Amino acid sequence: MAPSFSEEAQNCFGALLHASGLGLAFLDRELRFRFVNTGLMTLSGLPGSAYEGRSTGEVWPGLVKELMPLLNRALLGEQVVGARVSGPLGPPGGGVRHLRLSVLPASSGGLRSGVGLMVEDETERVEREQALRESEERLRGLVAVSCDGYFLHDAGLVLEVSPSLANLIGIPPEEMVGQPLARWVAPESRDAVQRAMSRQVESPYEMTGLRADGKRIFLEVLGRQVEYAGRTVRMTAVWDIGARKASEEAAARADAFREQLLGVVGHDLRTPLYAIQLSTGALQRGGGLNETQARQVTHVATATRRMERMIHELLDFTRARLAGGIPVRPEPLSLDKPLERVVEEFQASHPARLIVSKVEGDVRGSWDESRLGQLLDNLVGNAVQHSPEDTPVEVKVVGAPDGITLTVRNEGPPVPLEERATLFEPFKRGKRASGDGLGLGLYIARQIVVAHGGRISVESGVGLGTRFIVWLPRHAPGA
Repeated sequence: MAPSFSEEAQNCFGALLHASGLGLAFLDRELRFRFVNTGLMTLSGLPGSAYEGRSTGEVWPGLVKELMPLLNRALLGEQVVGARVSGPLGPPGGGVRHLRLSVLPASSGGLRSGVGLMVEDETERVEREQALRESEERLRGLVAVSCDGYFLHDAGLVLEVSPSLANLIGIPPEEMVGQPLARWVAPESRDAVQRAMSRQVESPYEMTGLRADGKRIFLEVLGRQVEYAGRTVRMTAVWDIGARKASEEAAARADAFREQLLGVVGHDLRTPLYAIQLSTGALQRGGGLNETQARQVTHVATATRRMERMIHELLDFTRARLAGGIPVRPEPLSLDKPLERVVEEFQASHPARLIVSKVEGDVRGSWDESRLGQLLDNLVGNAVQHSPEDTPVEVKVVGAPDGITLTVRNEGPPVPLEERATLFEPFKRGKRASGDGLGLGLYIARQIVVAHGGRISVESGVGLGTRFIVWLPRHAPGA
């Protein structure tokens, strides 16, 4: 006697058979389709006539290899629930579908009559998961190339670590997972790291790490909150800054030594140098020297002036490095006066040279007179030193409403392009430089210009010569 079903049960069963997105089918013992519901037709894009009496290999050739073992297991009486297969759900050439199958044995009168098949399309979900995995892999790859390693931790417990970071620490990645982060943090950095973790600091900071062999390594770290396995954890990127720290320490030691040396030179040499200048001046004024003696005294006086200039340059360099610039005291000034004085001094000391000066427009403003005299002295001296004796040196000052432009030009060989980038750096001397200077003249010239709120540049080329161009505002900062 056939079992009776209530109307409600029949309606429920009918709704299940025709549910959208859920494919149902019955296959006989020869695994030929005898029934398919509307949902399966919709999933496969095939009409019911394409199924009736046909085998799975004929209808779904792309799924036969994965599907047949499941169907055969069901024919033997095994229930297969939630199996996953992938392939075209229809004729060859269709797109790959990701399916979740349940295959159940069917009986009639105690005899195996076939199998029931339930098909769910999980393609969209699988593709989303695959896209997410690919995105995660790209993110890991991006992190790997942008830092020296990374790790994930939850409240200080390591969850995941990159191979590059594990290699930096000197321990296999699997041995770090599950261990407390503090194990690889040097004692002197643990408080700082703990504070950064508790406050969820999202700016880079430095710390000292511990390698597996106990050696300390200098690190810079940057943490962010990320989602991991359904929870919020901390992802931290790590950079090895050991080389940078070593370089900074070496540079600091070199700067300290240089500044101490310059301080000693600038202070302790001035007293004996001043005594020599007084003595040579007295000999020159006293007279009574023969020609040879007078010439020797003049050489000594010239040498002491050169030494005095070097000492002043060293002191200015020290001030610029320690105080962040050369101090200036702006006062009302007309620039033609220091220009005239400097040109006269160079003309007197280099009578064979032609030094041409020209002033155009209003050249009044507020500047430090002694510093601008030093600027002119450095630029004119540089021009005289680096140009042939039979060529002129041209100095020109032009006033404009917003400031003045000073140009010093010589007709010497062009400055090589590779030297121009470092021309204003301290202790940099060109290949054609003489042995009279320290390589600080142009550096100090630039510092004087910057202290006045101006700018300096150089132009050099065949036929042009070399021209230093200085622009100064009418009023220096602080005027």
